[in-house]
Amino acid sequence: MVDKQRISLDLGEDNIDLEELTGLSTHVYKPTVHQQKAMEEEGEKLGFVSRQSRKRPVRKRSPYTVQNNFKTRVGMKELLQEVSDRLETYDQETLELAMLALIEKEKLNDLLKKYNELVT
Repeated sequence: MVDKQRISLDLGEDNIDLEELTGLSTHVYKPTVHQQKAMEEEGEKLGFVSRQSRKRPVRKRSPYTVQNNFKTRVGMKELLQEVSDRLETYDQETLELAMLALIEKEKLNDLLKKYNELVT
């Protein structure tokens, strides 16, 4: 029967430090921000693509959450869109501005307070 014990290499030491033999250490080198940026630029020149996940910008949640479905006269929808284009705003904002103008014109001060609470 064969003995299942390992044969010693007789190196004189029982505990051999493999890190010492391989030259590897536990210290991890971290490049500076400038070095990292330079490496990324050179990599892009050579056609390398970053494997890091791209962080998507978090979109601001829209305050417009209620949908209003109401009938208007023929052409009013297009008129609202044209006014919005000229003011360079969205239709929702144009409608809010129109409501504000109407409230101010008719001097409905109680509704003006409510409007300001809703908008701000």
